[in-house]
Amino acid sequence: MTSVGLQTDFNSGDLLVEHSAAVVADASGFIAELVVVAPPGDFKELPLLGADAPSMLAGNRDPFWPGETKKMLRAVGLDVDNVAVDVSGTINIS
Repeated sequence: MTSVGLQTDFNSGDLLVEHSAAVVADASGFIAELVVVAPPGDFKELPLLGADAPSMLAGNRDPFWPGETKKMLRAVGLDVDNVAVDVSGTINIS
């Protein structure tokens, strides 16, 4: 399933505009990034949604994190088969 939506700059949150119009494009990557980075409670309508990947930077890796994150991504409508974290800490979503 492809999610189409308005595009924003991830760092500033500003709406992206080209040729005096808002940019509308595939938003699957943006949605996945928001879910993976957000802590639980950031989305008020879905308080349990949020994988909180930055909390793993301290080295406290939850062995259930990939499976729980996959469930969260599916809950927001993304067709995800696999979520994995490699030894260097890179998150791979396919």
